[in-house]
Amino acid sequence: MASKSIPTQLIYLIAGVLIGLVAGYGVFSITAPQPRPGEVPTGEGRVFTIGFTLPLSGELSSIGKIWEKVVRLAIEDLNNEVKAFGLNITFNYEILDDETKEEKALQNVQTFAQKGIKVVIGPAASSQVKVVKAFADENKIVIISPSSTAPTLALKGDFIFRTVGSDAGQAKALATLAHQEGSRKVIVFHRNDEYGRAFADFFINYFKDLGGTAVSQPYQTGLADYAAEVSALAGRVQSEGFEAVVLVAFDTDGANILSHAAESAILSRVRWFISEGPHGASELLTQSVGEFAAKVKLYGTRPLFIANPLYIELKERFKEMFGLELAVFCENLYDAVKLAGWAIIRAGSYDGEAIAKALVEVAKTYYGPSGWTAFDETGDKAQQDYGVWAIVKTAEGKYEFRDVGVYERGSIVFIEVAYK
Repeated sequence: MASKSIPTQLIYLIAGVLIGLVAGYGVFSITAPQPRPGEVPTGEGRVFTIGFTLPLSGELSSIGKIWEKVVRLAIEDLNNEVKAFGLNITFNYEILDDETKEEKALQNVQTFAQKGIKVVIGPAASSQVKVVKAFADENKIVIISPSSTAPTLALKGDFIFRTVGSDAGQAKALATLAHQEGSRKVIVFHRNDEYGRAFADFFINYFKDLGGTAVSQPYQTGLADYAAEVSALAGRVQSEGFEAVVLVAFDTDGANILSHAAESAILSRVRWFISEGPHGASELLTQSVGEFAAKVKLYGTRPLFIANPLYIELKERFKEMFGLELAVFCENLYDAVKLAGWAIIRAGSYDGEAIAKALVEVAKTYYGPSGWTAFDETGDKAQQDYGVWAIVKTAEGKYEFRDVGVYERGSIVFIEVAYK
């Protein structure tokens, strides 16, 4: 996205927001939180711990390991900001691996609750958020997911917040992309879980509104290998004459599916489109998948605030510090950390209800790498843009993820030619 110029209006907008932040946080220092469970009073100030339940193993492990580094960077930046405002407060973090499993995520949230921690960032998957919701609501634990996007979880009055828009928006962007690229009859090959089913349903409805035909084919999650599922997909594509496949997947399953599809003559003759789930996973950057992507002109969508200088800055810092590219939702995770810290400060007491209310207010005036973070009435990000990504071969003969287009005003605008 760096190739797009930054509008002058956006620069003024950022400046205005930052001025508002300084003014607002100056007030927070007067009403710093009182010691409660989950806070460690020390002779040199107060220390708060933010809990993280991340997928360091399992189906989202490739992305989860990158997220772990984002947490380190975000906490460091948060502490530097707090000290710059003269507050004698420090934020620590504790990360627990939820293995991309529903029950493990619930166990992690329960573990944090036993320690008195009132703010937990994660889990990643919508199916996990659905499972932890009842416990979080009952115990007034603020949950901030940077990546859960199922529209079915957009509910009012709970303790679930999401620093990303729901897939109702992304499904529309992906449907527009597939239709604009000339596909009229597509099959949606999707995870049979909360995320996959909801995404597929919304995509199919939007694609039909555009005049196309779309059907669903779910696949079971958690498998070691998806060769049989891909073979079944190929058979249906051939027998029913589909022009394109829309893949709604996570990283490890998505990479496995694409590697098998690359070996199929049938699946190599149709177009492919993909959701945000696998973006950033190194498994997609192999030669076989890269060559397949070029052959089928694989394009995906992902939540991305367009022409955001703060995102570009974060991307460059992250590459310099860790030698890695930002994966999907890294900017949303970074902003979740900042919002959580300042909400704890603004709340005035270490209490879940107070922090939840403060979180909404802080988000109204916070602009970060993921863009404007204000929540809607259901606790989801109110304004979400979408970018188009591809897997592109570099001059050195390797492959990389690259943002090549944007979804604007109901259509896709390409800013770079990914496949020739």
